[in-house]
Amino acid sequence: MAKKVSFGDKVRGKKDHNKDVHIKLVRSRVSKRTGGIRFSEEIIGVSPEENLDKYVAGLLK
Repeated sequence: MAKKVSFGDKVRGKKDHNKDVHIKLVRSRVSKRTGGIRFSEEIIGVSPEENLDKYVAGLLK
């Protein structure tokens, strides 16, 4: 007899609690050439044990 696996089970996959938490950091600056605002995006992996607020504050200093 075939094992019934739902679509939700396939999407969720195996749970791994040791994976990094991913955050998106968006920085803005004023362009010297045009005077407009330029944005740069960055995806950063942070360990789940770290405090996100303190980590981001350290990146922005």
